[in-house]
Amino acid sequence: MAFAMKTVVAAFVGVLLFAVFVLYSTRDQTGYTAEKHPSGISNQVFKPPPQLPVQRLSNYKDPLKITEWWQASSLLKWDWEKPPEYKCNPIVRKGNWHICMDGNYGVKPPCLVYSFGIWNDWSFDDAMGALGCEVHSFDPSIGLKSFNRSANVHFHDIGISGTDSDTFVPTKDIYVKTKQIWKIRRLETIMQMLGHTNRHIDVLKIDVETSEWPTAKDLAESGVLSKVKQFAVEWHLFPTYPSKDKYVEFYTSVQGMKEKGLRTFRADFHNRNYGEKNWIMQADVNYVNILYKGN
Repeated sequence: MAFAMKTVVAAFVGVLLFAVFVLYSTRDQTGYTAEKHPSGISNQVFKPPPQLPVQRLSNYKDPLKITEWWQASSLLKWDWEKPPEYKCNPIVRKGNWHICMDGNYGVKPPCLVYSFGIWNDWSFDDAMGALGCEVHSFDPSIGLKSFNRSANVHFHDIGISGTDSDTFVPTKDIYVKTKQIWKIRRLETIMQMLGHTNRHIDVLKIDVETSEWPTAKDLAESGVLSKVKQFAVEWHLFPTYPSKDKYVEFYTSVQGMKEKGLRTFRADFHNRNYGEKNWIMQADVNYVNILYKGN
């Protein structure tokens, strides 16, 4: 009986040792273990040793070097489609745009609103004026001279971009059908022009048919975003313009604005086509500035 038990124990130990030998014979020091598919083809699956340190990456600093337009456009698309980075409650519709009325981000008089890109829809500007805000509306494409639309809404025949120019020629599109020459200014220049250097902007809204990209670069590189509580923008990427070789720069600008405090609280990705000839991505995106410190 005792002999039989010893025999069983010895056999068990032998099987266990053999299993350990097989395991370590298929494992190298890099942490790879050789595994086989049902087909019998060997495939190496990386299984890192548990003692390897885990490096925490910043949420907004890209750990990879983005060099191709399709990489940049994919990351922009993901940024517009993913869940909001800030949960705002409530989100209130004002005309054809939305604002966050949550806590410190709430908009109430005395408030200052800049609205770039009007065309024939004044609903946002009028709604913010009715709220009691001082609203400045800008659009050089509609052929109107500067005027006061109401006691609170003031129109300016100026556009926004990343440079100051009196001879800007816009790209022809559904809004600009003939050659035009516009006066464009940086946001900081406009604030100086209107005497708002020491004021803060409660809502900065920009819908300017691709001129948002040079504006975004300027916003990311300047310190003016520290004076902006909320930012609403329609991002545009059209089939023939802007040039795809600019997409990496666009992605970098958006990341730069994130580093200055902007976080999404709402996005409406309403136009997209990834075909080579009909390429388009278009999204309304709303941000709050988590680094905003108030007036």
